[in-house]
Amino acid sequence: MHHPSAPVLRRLAGLLAGSLVGCLTLLATAHAQTAPAGPTAVPTPPKPKVPDLPNDALFAGFVPKLELLISPENIDKLAKDPKNFVECTIKEYGGQTLEKCSVKLKGSAGSFRQINDPRPGFSVRTDKVKKGQELRGVGKFQLNNFAQDGTMLHEQLAGEMARKAFVPASRCTHAYLLLNGKVLGTYLLKEGFNDEFLKYFFKDTRGHLYDGGFVSEVNPNSECDRGNPNDKTRLLELIGACNEPKPELRLPRMDKVLDIDAYFRYVFVESVLTHWDGYSFNRNNYRFYEDPTTGKFHFILHGMDQTWGDPRWYVFRQPNAMVSNALWSDRVMRERFRTQCFLVWEKAIRPVDWPRRAEQVAADLKSKIRTFDKADAAAFDNRGREAAGHIRARLDGVKAQMEDALKLRTPGGKMSLGKYAWGPSSDKGDTVEAAYSGRDCLVLKVGPNGGGDFRLQLSVSPGRYRLEGKIQYKGVKAGEGDAKGVRLRSSGSSTDPKNPAAVGDGTWKSFAQEFAVTDGDPVLIAELRGTAGEAWVDRSSLTLTRLP
Repeated sequence: MHHPSAPVLRRLAGLLAGSLVGCLTLLATAHAQTAPAGPTAVPTPPKPKVPDLPNDALFAGFVPKLELLISPENIDKLAKDPKNFVECTIKEYGGQTLEKCSVKLKGSAGSFRQINDPRPGFSVRTDKVKKGQELRGVGKFQLNNFAQDGTMLHEQLAGEMARKAFVPASRCTHAYLLLNGKVLGTYLLKEGFNDEFLKYFFKDTRGHLYDGGFVSEVNPNSECDRGNPNDKTRLLELIGACNEPKPELRLPRMDKVLDIDAYFRYVFVESVLTHWDGYSFNRNNYRFYEDPTTGKFHFILHGMDQTWGDPRWYVFRQPNAMVSNALWSDRVMRERFRTQCFLVWEKAIRPVDWPRRAEQVAADLKSKIRTFDKADAAAFDNRGREAAGHIRARLDGVKAQMEDALKLRTPGGKMSLGKYAWGPSSDKGDTVEAAYSGRDCLVLKVGPNGGGDFRLQLSVSPGRYRLEGKIQYKGVKAGEGDAKGVRLRSSGSSTDPKNPAAVGDGTWKSFAQEFAVTDGDPVLIAELRGTAGEAWVDRSSLTLTRLP
């Protein structure tokens, strides 16, 4: 992300904050008219960094050519113990040479590569031994190998969107990398989580910064990267608040130790990005920081190379993590989350042409990397188009879902469910998605597990709703208990007597169920349970209507 120069910062800092907050306040007020009463928080723009820091130019698009010089002895050490730092020298072509730097290998299950592989990833410290030594103003950074991102653009663009949405995430650029004379190619250069990173978002950078670890929940042993690791007072308060059994006590406790609206924005951005490998949906790739100014924790995005996936991913999808579970159990909190979603979408994400931005970044990289590697530079034509296509498809899906959410706030409002990602039951051998009779269908078959289902969790306001769709079925036989045949239903409700579960054969028969939403969010279900049969649910026919 490009940062303005010092004079511009000084002239516009107050105007920027005032105008943006004013716009967001108007939008929050308009949206609050359809939401339950409660606190309406307005996102605050990230605080500008100290003007004229040297790393501003690096992250404005500069692409350095770097060589890591590691002795044979230290190469052997990395081969045996890749996660411990060894000494290296960093040579910047046309620039400085930094000695006594520190390097180790990075990555986990999908992205880790050994030191002798063609493209290992690196974590680098220039200032670990020689205090104050920096590469163009950066003392801690990662060199990511794009093992899980063929476009080489996802993380940079995801980070830009996050920061525009007031969610902390690292700045990125690219670098052309060599190792002991061997060309490794184009890498992502990503700033580390240090004092310089924190300054951009927080007034006080002396707080505790924790690393969530690999597929690990917030816990008393979370690794402390900054601050006193022996002082776990606030960390234990966060964990205790999340696990408070009494709702009337849990939310006040959460509000004291967590910036709730900032966390809601974090979750929404993860959903927009389809960041399935982050905290909200996999308890992975995250940091969290205790801001000493407020005493509240903020979550930080990380590891966004596998973003912009399934465009049908539900943007209001309920997370599955300790912090979110403590909040989503309360209806007012869910409405407050949706308010933050609309704020961020309307004022930070929707106004930007993100696919065009992807193409711009790719074109800029092509022009700069051409001086190092013409073949690699030429590949950015396809990389830019591919990334732009991923982003365009996803944001079109988000736009449709946001519009659907507004429709369902009004009686008579109706949304099509066919464009959403219905999840198959765990016994996936009985559930597939396939074309049938010229229709895109959710296909259900009775197999060894007695059938299966597809499910879609929605986040809607309290009220009455009707789920409808058309199903063709053949040879369906009911079983015992709830194995009554094929049907549509919502979680926690029985079959509508007017439209019971069906058995036998039927050609595109209409099914419907009416249900009420009071507190919890509904899960919509298309299911086949019995001893025999198969069914095809027409995706395009699935709808949800808000009833008077």
